[in-house]
Amino acid sequence: MKRTLFVIVISLLALCLLIVFGLLSGEAWIVPDAPEDTPPPEDTAPSAEIVIPPETPEETPFPVGDPQYAAEQLPLSTDMDAVAEDHLFDDNYYSDYTFPAGTVITLTAEKEIDSIYIIFGSYPGEWTLRTDGGVQRCGQEGFLHECVKLDAPSKEVQICLGDEDVLIRDLYAFSDGYLPGFVQTWQTLEGGADILVFSTHYDDELLFLGGLIPYYSAVRGLRVQVVYMTSNYMSNFSDYRFRPHEALNGLWVCGDHFYPVTNDVRDYECPGYWTAVYYYGTEQFAEFQTEMIRRFKPLVVVTQAEDGEYGHGAHILTVRSVEEAVEAAADPERFPESAETYGVWDTPKTYLHNYAGAGDYTWLSYEGRSAALGWRTPFEVAQEAYRQHVSQQKWTGFYVYDFGHPYDSHRFGLFRTLVGPDESHDDLMEHVSREEFPVE
Repeated sequence: MKRTLFVIVISLLALCLLIVFGLLSGEAWIVPDAPEDTPPPEDTAPSAEIVIPPETPEETPFPVGDPQYAAEQLPLSTDMDAVAEDHLFDDNYYSDYTFPAGTVITLTAEKEIDSIYIIFGSYPGEWTLRTDGGVQRCGQEGFLHECVKLDAPSKEVQICLGDEDVLIRDLYAFSDGYLPGFVQTWQTLEGGADILVFSTHYDDELLFLGGLIPYYSAVRGLRVQVVYMTSNYMSNFSDYRFRPHEALNGLWVCGDHFYPVTNDVRDYECPGYWTAVYYYGTEQFAEFQTEMIRRFKPLVVVTQAEDGEYGHGAHILTVRSVEEAVEAAADPERFPESAETYGVWDTPKTYLHNYAGAGDYTWLSYEGRSAALGWRTPFEVAQEAYRQHVSQQKWTGFYVYDFGHPYDSHRFGLFRTLVGPDESHDDLMEHVSREEFPVE
């Protein structure tokens, strides 16, 4: 025991001696004083190049987009009688109520109204919307289906009609938020259409052109403008006064949100071409189409078949007039009034349905499913759009024509071109672009 303790003490003494010796003799353990003539280190940033930080920029506000929540459809009360109120709020555009010129309709809701949607049964002319926040002018575009966002949301809104009687079919009000799909927020297109479609009647653009409109409007995102050559609103057929609404509903389903234009002539029964000439003459259609071509300045014009599909006289007149109008629109001497208003326009490409004069057909495919169409095909959407033409479902021989049918809606021919013949034969927009043919 004593021996062990002695060894430990001796070992500790030896260790202490080693440490003391190292402190006294090892230079690495000593920090020497700096020599007196050592210059100070240079500054890393010379004073002449000192950068003064700029002033803090003003905060850029984060852009506010559309609301990411659904608008609420608001229950409304009015100061109208019970019959008028029933027709306004029955959600049925086949029922209507006629309001005398100058009528003021007061709408009241428990929550603030952010937008209203009116389905007119007759073209309303200009009308105004009045709230505590001021007055808004509406109706300048002549839309039958018009959605108006209030400048100042209010629980009470007054609709002040113009100096003519106005027929209203339905009226809706909504709180702030994104609107339901049935609300049509139409736009006007004044120039630079990619495709201009001439359709004789409401629904011909679906029966004979098939999925063309949903494909190019929704899937391709192009600017498609539809022009109708006759007005069923002016017809005296039993249920045809509803057809303009059905046409709007059909185009909306297709994803085409540019408001269509309708020629201001009645729809007559025309079993043959000369009957159509008797009713419309040979110049009215061509003059109107020339104006539309000059106004919209399309890259491509599309219309129906030369034989009127099944020999319909107004169809034949539409096509023959288009063949004349695409030439006339480029000539300032033809129909000079619209040339003065819009200038002239030489359409790069013109297609006719089922036209074989160019040799090989151009076949459009409407069978691909697209996210833009809810994973439906353009052909399926065209079929759904045609079902919006409720008054026409009684005609069992009419439907969107598919492959193998004599009126197959996939098949077109290049009637006139400024850019040479088609090569791929599967796209109306081949060889044309707005860069090549700008709108001045």
